Amino acid sequence: EEGATMPRRQPPPPPPPERAASQDGSLTAAPRRLGISGYWGLMRDGYDELVKAIIRPPRAQYTLRDLGPAEFQYGGVSFVRQDVSIPNRRGLALCGSLWRRVDMQPGASFPCVVYLHGNASCRAEATTIAAQVLALGAALFSFDFAGCGHSEGEYISLGFFERDDVQTMIEWLREYAGVGAIALWGRSMGASSAVMQAARDPSIAGLVLDSPFASLEQARRAQRPASDNPHLRRTPAKQQLAFRPLGAACRANLAPQLVAPHGV
Repeated sequence: EEGATMPRRQPPPPPPPERAASQDGSLTAAPRRLGISGYWGLMRDGYDELVKAIIRPPRAQYTLRDLGPAEFQYGGVSFVRQDVSIPNRRGLALCGSLWRRVDMQPGASFPCVVYLHGNASCRAEATTIAAQVLALGAALFSFDFAGCGHSEGEYISLGFFERDDVQTMIEWLREYAGVGAIALWGRSMGASSAVMQAARDPSIAGLVLDSPFASLEQARRAQRPASDNPHLRRTPAKQQLAFRPLGAACRANLAPQLVAPHGV
């Protein structure tokens, strides 16, 4: 009727607590409030992720076909590839390959370049330098570090135990393959392993080092995985590193502070 006032419309109810309005008016999930147990869970998950990134990276997948033919001709010279499996000092079988001229028989004391692959890689990486090495008249040898490729083992140590693997293969090359002078060519983890082995083996004739790291902390900073978790993104690298030595040491029998090629 005349003079009557229309009832006022009630405002819409606010969004539920777990959702909030964004600038364009749409509803988005509000940040979850974390208690002490929640923060501890984030730290634990991030810790496990980072430890695995150090000592258990993805294992390279390949077949022997990726190493090329077992017999081949190059520059009018006949070559052969010899595949071997040698136990290391920890009893783990290491799979390797020796590329040599057919006329390089055991006892000939021929020169050899030992190629040491990088982290999360394998001996197939050596095929990228095979032509260069074989053209110089040297043999080429490469193997999968323990915990990599076809070799046994679950963990790596970024050089600490890998230098022992290098020593095992050098001893085999000299005793059973008839190799004389040996040079080490390494990339990343392999380069640091080469430095640590050469520091205690004066018989190494030469080194080719591609991107070695000076310490485990330096390597970890360079490959620290990105995280979508804002709490982990705000955690400084040094604070994250502080949580890792004990776990890495327990899982891989490794003291990370000893993986420091710059100190040898």
